[in-house]
Amino acid sequence: MIRIFNRYISIRNTLYFVFENAFILLFLMWGTVVGTGRANLILVPLVYQVCLYYNELRLPFPRFSLKKFWVRHLQAIFWATVILFMIYMVIPFPVWGSLAARLICFPFILIGLRLGYQVLAATRRWDTTLLIIGSGPIAGLLKETLSDDPSFGYRVLHFQWDPTDPEAVGKQRERMTEAVSRYKIKKVIVALNDRRGSLPVESLLHLRVQGVEIVEAISFYEKISGKILVPYLKPSNLIFSEGFKRFNLIRISKRAMDLVLAFIGLALALPLFLLLPIWIKLDSRGPAFFRQERVGERGRPFMLMKFRSMRLDAEAVSGPVWASENDPRVTRLGKILRALRLDELPQLINVLRGEMSFVGPRPERPVFVELLRRNIPYYDLRFTVKPGLTGWAQVKYHYGSTEEDAVEKLQYDLYYAKHLSLFFDLTIVIETVKVVLTSQGAR
Repeated sequence: MIRIFNRYISIRNTLYFVFENAFILLFLMWGTVVGTGRANLILVPLVYQVCLYYNELRLPFPRFSLKKFWVRHLQAIFWATVILFMIYMVIPFPVWGSLAARLICFPFILIGLRLGYQVLAATRRWDTTLLIIGSGPIAGLLKETLSDDPSFGYRVLHFQWDPTDPEAVGKQRERMTEAVSRYKIKKVIVALNDRRGSLPVESLLHLRVQGVEIVEAISFYEKISGKILVPYLKPSNLIFSEGFKRFNLIRISKRAMDLVLAFIGLALALPLFLLLPIWIKLDSRGPAFFRQERVGERGRPFMLMKFRSMRLDAEAVSGPVWASENDPRVTRLGKILRALRLDELPQLINVLRGEMSFVGPRPERPVFVELLRRNIPYYDLRFTVKPGLTGWAQVKYHYGSTEEDAVEKLQYDLYYAKHLSLFFDLTIVIETVKVVLTSQGAR
């Protein structure tokens, strides 16, 4: 796996992505006259990849049925063709007829390439064999995760190391070394519950000096899942790991991006700021804007702003509770606002004030913070960065309304706090656009 913008991506998938786009470009450029025409053809791979991405066809490819595979690709190709047609109606193109002929053939070539890649990937001949050492829950979770999703490109061997039997330790070491040699294993994952006195140090050292990569299980799970495994996390996993960099350059660039995006967002949303308050007042009694205390960076409280989407007396009887699916407290207009995330627009003002960032963990209410910090380890670490309009947990996980959901979201929030960077923020913003367009996770 390679690391790009704080995301770990399969080398195999990355190479295919490069090959696919190079093939598209060369195919469309073949025989085309040198000049502005070729320069414009750069748009073709870009537009197609954007349309494929927003149709859930990004790498690694989802496991669709053959019918869904064709439908999704044809939808993406249709929208890409429409967009390109509109672009080339504006941009002069001297050999439009030649390009049009290629664009007609192109969808079949693209789908053929991807089907061929899927078939080759399904054979698992390219998979890398790795060895998991351990018999606890972490080992089982890793084995299940890698076995269920072949897109990771790993073939798993599981070695159940038992340190409780001193007489069997020597034989276990021999079997482990033999397995590494027989299957030409280049990566070993250590997933022991308690490594003190149970870690096969000599065997692992012997493998390491022979070029075998030795990886700790929690760190490896973080790479493949994009989240930190909180239930099994130890302070040493955070203290001695890379990440949590807080350079001034990162803070300044992040703040600059917040200001730019907030000003652009407010400018584009100005008509909605004029119309939505009127519609909200007509739909239900009460103020158009809703202010609620939330916990921000370093635990400092602030007043979060939203367009009101619930009844005025929403918590008069129940008290503070998380929103639920088909929440009866939500008004008719509120359902539309929440589905399209329009109720969040006033938070752009919180971003301008510096109380929030455009990207970060979602701010929580003080009453829930007190509950969660008592029951969930490392919960306060999410307050080391500013809360955001959107975040890594929001694009990777559905809306949470239970303590179990809060744990799952914290695992993504900690990953974000650890790998904070401007490029990571940009990828989250791009992913957020897709989430909003498809109305995923709204309540």
